[in-house]
Amino acid sequence: MSLRLVSIEMIVKTSSHSARYFTPFAQGFNVLNAKNSWGKSTLLQGIVYALGLEGAFSASRRVPLGPAMASTIDLEGERHQVVESYVDLTIANQKGEYLRVRRYARSLDVQRNLVQVRMAREEGMLVLAKQRDMFVRERGAATRSEGFHRLLEEFIGWSLPDVPTFGDGEIPLYLEVLLPLFFVEQKFGWSGIAPRVPAYLRIKDPLRRAVEYVLGLGTLDAIRRKNLLSSELAAINVEWDEAVSKIENVSLLANLRVLLVPNKPVSVSQLQTPVVQAKIDDEWVTLPSAQERWREEIAQSTAVPVRAGGRTDESRTQLAAAEADVDRTGSVVRRLREHIEYAENDVRVIDSRIMSIQKDKERLTDIRRIQRLGGEFELPLIAEGRCPTCEQELDSREVATDLVHSIEDNIAMLDGELKALESLKVSSQQHLSGLRRELRVADESLMMSRRVVRSLRDELSGPSDAPSVVEIERRLELERQLSASVRAANVVDSTVEELSDLAQRFFELRAELEELRNAGENAADVARVEKFRESFQSQLSAYGFRSIRPTDVTIDDQSLLPVCDGFELTFDVAQSSSASDTIRTKWAYHLALLEATRAIAESRHIGVLALDEPRQQETDRADLRAFLLRLAENAQSGQILYFTSEAPEILRELLEGIPVTFLPSSGDHLLSISREHSGLAVDDESDESFFIPTVEDVASQAVIGSVPELVGDAINDAGTIVGRALAESLTDEEEATEVVEVLPDAASFIWSLVEQFEGGTDLGECSIEADVILVVKIHETESAERDDVLDSNYDNDDEDSEVYVERRFRLVFEFSVTVTGESVEDLAIDNASVL
Repeated sequence: MSLRLVSIEMIVKTSSHSARYFTPFAQGFNVLNAKNSWGKSTLLQGIVYALGLEGAFSASRRVPLGPAMASTIDLEGERHQVVESYVDLTIANQKGEYLRVRRYARSLDVQRNLVQVRMAREEGMLVLAKQRDMFVRERGAATRSEGFHRLLEEFIGWSLPDVPTFGDGEIPLYLEVLLPLFFVEQKFGWSGIAPRVPAYLRIKDPLRRAVEYVLGLGTLDAIRRKNLLSSELAAINVEWDEAVSKIENVSLLANLRVLLVPNKPVSVSQLQTPVVQAKIDDEWVTLPSAQERWREEIAQSTAVPVRAGGRTDESRTQLAAAEADVDRTGSVVRRLREHIEYAENDVRVIDSRIMSIQKDKERLTDIRRIQRLGGEFELPLIAEGRCPTCEQELDSREVATDLVHSIEDNIAMLDGELKALESLKVSSQQHLSGLRRELRVADESLMMSRRVVRSLRDELSGPSDAPSVVEIERRLELERQLSASVRAANVVDSTVEELSDLAQRFFELRAELEELRNAGENAADVARVEKFRESFQSQLSAYGFRSIRPTDVTIDDQSLLPVCDGFELTFDVAQSSSASDTIRTKWAYHLALLEATRAIAESRHIGVLALDEPRQQETDRADLRAFLLRLAENAQSGQILYFTSEAPEILRELLEGIPVTFLPSSGDHLLSISREHSGLAVDDESDESFFIPTVEDVASQAVIGSVPELVGDAINDAGTIVGRALAESLTDEEEATEVVEVLPDAASFIWSLVEQFEGGTDLGECSIEADVILVVKIHETESAERDDVLDSNYDNDDEDSEVYVERRFRLVFEFSVTVTGESVEDLAIDNASVL
């Protein structure tokens, strides 16, 4: 058990009144028996609200505590505006640490999303603990240092994992997703079979993730690892695309082309050495050969300078060739542009066809859905000239056979066509990319040819003794081409090394991912799911599940939901299961989860199961009795909260022989100014001493609630409190100043006499112990070094320096209590004394 509810206090203040409810929670089986509209659900929601977990049941930001806590409250027949209200909840963990959290539902000064937290090693020390303000229901509440849910997660002893979302990312497995496994509220908690977990948090398969975590399954770790590997593979695809684009861009700038570079990631064994080529005289040759020819031509032109007049005939010949080259290259450019236009049109046609087939498939899928739901969809006959499935005109075409494909066959055929078209689209896009690369090379070649034509014309019309401009430009162009090719080759070589590293990572990640996919089930996981399944099935049998054989209902290994013949009961319940069997299934599911985790050394179940009105749909009493007995077994090592409006006499029969603790439930409503409630724990251990809330129980609660009123907060001049002298318990340097808190010990309550008389019931004498916590003022210089100092105005030079600390006293209160008639309103408490 990693969490225990210790106590709750709910306070409402108006301009003239205040209302309060307080109860401790016992270890074991806690029962709250009250009429409808008394406030049972408000109490359960108060626990949830104090922890900032109301998002588990709704995405709404409204206070889930009803108008009595949020807006108006009816007190003594009058309606009052709520000025301030809050919930104080105290919880403890398995380390023995205590945490008290206060959250306001209405306040002029404090916003609802702020919580005030105190932590201590002992419950009694919480009043001395330093308050820490934190936030809930805000971004970061589960992850940031001042977020309360991060503190609560650590307090419980959890380390919640990140889980996949519907996007590509991960987010924490929020506490709101786990809470519905432990708390079943009345409004929506009993609808359906599976626990109702919030879907607005964008977590993929939230219920499955929650159950996996509570059971401690390794499935979640495997899924997270698979997602991580998939993310890394996706990142490799991006890096690979960037590397390939770098090679393509640098090769285009240098008028080169690179072959044998795969467009998608491959393993190292499939990665070939790329081949870089340059185009010389309309032929593609390897780059080293092209560079050697360029160097030779550069050396020749540098060794023997050429004059324009000495090469007139050659220039005329070159001009004619250059002009022909411009015409030829221009023709190539025009042809490539036409081919690109055709290729782009092909891609558009394929896209259009894909969209058309997708619409056809959607329509056929809708028809299939309607037929599966029992509806009819009229289809025209072939004789009418239309296809009976897609309704297209047949244009008098003959049908090869007399058989018409079924809807399933048509959908399968469309799926095959879609797959072929997608593959064709990829091929067409690759062809289009190749044409665009060729066009860029051709454009560059055309521009170069035009420059050569201009240079030759200028040379033929210029002075004959001038240096040949064509030869100079030719040499410069060769030097530029050689320099660009060297830079491009260096970039290609370095990028190929990057691709080699990516290929190695790709191979390793693919191998690990394949290993995870082929890995068998973990033995510990199988055992835990089997324990969950066995508990679930045995409970169905014990609770009288009858719609189908209980042995036919099991827990699915993958979804972790109840299934029958491979179908989730959540889908079949309206047709095959009765409403009461739905409730039996929910009983079994929630309790089986608790039982399955009890045998786990490091259980992730909080050990608390809260059920608000679990008897729904008029479930058979014998089945409910079996459920209560099963709850009692689990309450021995956990904490059960059972809220019910069952008639007291019926509840007496149902709980016979079961040790329970009744929570206070007097009055017309949870919040009342008639008296301060302080819960009486009655833990019956045998059939003979079984206790059902009666007038005596109400009187007991009133006695306990009167203790704080009796004490008050004032200490008189004589140093006494409620007639009890405290001076002998304090030193000469100590002086009691005020009462901080009064904590009645419900377990110490004792009746010493119970007598009944005609016309009334004299309950006689009773006593209870209570801890009274005082603020004590100390007059001593060395007191400034004490560890328990609350406040001080200590000054080394001041003889009247004062230091304040808190002191605790255990007092015994005795009462005489009388109830006249059968009305709680006639209860009187008198003759109070303090020992």
